[in-house]
Amino acid sequence: MKQLFLLSLLATTTAVQAQQVRITGRVTDEQKRPVPYATVGLRGNEPGTSTNEAGEFTLRLATQPREIVVLSMGYQTTVVPVPAGAAPLNIVLKASTVALPEVRVRNPEQVAAELVQRAYAKLVRHARDEHYGKAFYRQKQRHNGQYNEFLDAFYTVRLSNQHVEGWQLEQARYGTVPNKQGVDMINFSAAVRLIPVFEPKPSRRTLAVPLSPLATQQFTFRLREVLQERGQETAVIDYAPRPSLGQPASEGTLYLDLNTAALRRLESRVPIGNLTSYQFGEGTTLDSQTFRMVSDFVPVADSLTRLSSTRAEETIVLRFQNKADTTHVEGNFFVYDYTGKPAGRAYRTTGVNYDDLKKVMKQPYNAQFWREQAILRASPVEEKVIRDLEARKAFGPLQGK
Repeated sequence: MKQLFLLSLLATTTAVQAQQVRITGRVTDEQKRPVPYATVGLRGNEPGTSTNEAGEFTLRLATQPREIVVLSMGYQTTVVPVPAGAAPLNIVLKASTVALPEVRVRNPEQVAAELVQRAYAKLVRHARDEHYGKAFYRQKQRHNGQYNEFLDAFYTVRLSNQHVEGWQLEQARYGTVPNKQGVDMINFSAAVRLIPVFEPKPSRRTLAVPLSPLATQQFTFRLREVLQERGQETAVIDYAPRPSLGQPASEGTLYLDLNTAALRRLESRVPIGNLTSYQFGEGTTLDSQTFRMVSDFVPVADSLTRLSSTRAEETIVLRFQNKADTTHVEGNFFVYDYTGKPAGRAYRTTGVNYDDLKKVMKQPYNAQFWREQAILRASPVEEKVIRDLEARKAFGPLQGK
């Protein structure tokens, strides 16, 4: 069985119950493919919700809006009118205009390296800044293609621009179907919350990341393209560790504002096998292991940004008696409301070994609470899984029983 903690944040039922208008819809691209994790909300406000993996969303508001705004990296910002009593909306996003590096700048490699160094310097200057908010975390696991573990949690959190520093559990549910095969992955959410955005004190004993004072010594950078949308230009920079680095390092893509060097997105492939250890039974071997992570950031002040969401997925393929055995885990953390520092909140400092799963499992399962939470993002497949787990009483004792 996999034990994963969550890190996420808090939700109160009062705000949800006060909301009256419910807007639903689906977001796709011009090829009719779903656009997952697009933000959907009111113009000028914090995003109200996000699309799920199928591109679907539900947005609850206190009053009927005239329009909503849909945002997603790589697509043009789309403003959608919302008539009263509207049926589910079908929203199509157009791709952002792309300028090739040689067209937009004279020396793409130099520009890429300089942007990364500027982005790191900006992060370091604001390393002591703290942000507070409410977030939701969902973790799900499949073993050989079938769901066998599911975790949802609401938290209040304290964030820095490096990682999630502290949190307090507010409400959670955990369901599992016993399985003697596969991998017991302990503390998957620790990777979601602790793999750093930047590293001010790099060491050969830690994971090398591109936003550090050793960036140009440890990595190569290539400006792939420049996204242009409503006067904003985003440099898409691919990075890879130098062959001579000699230590675990991520590789992937940075999305930086071409003018201010503000960080907008970080996509990374992490050699997680170098950071974890496994104990396998006799006759079992590791075939392959992959870990991918995407973190998105939103504007906060001047040219600064702050974390809005992190998505991670890991696939481990074992071989036993010449048969493949596959375990796939996904964790999705997103901040749905930024707040001031809550009074009287004692946030536990995030650590690799801190396990709040025991607290989660002690909570009685209030099925009605979870059905009423509009912030939950669950595809039709996930809803079927949740109902199936409820029928098996996998989430534990019902409240009041």
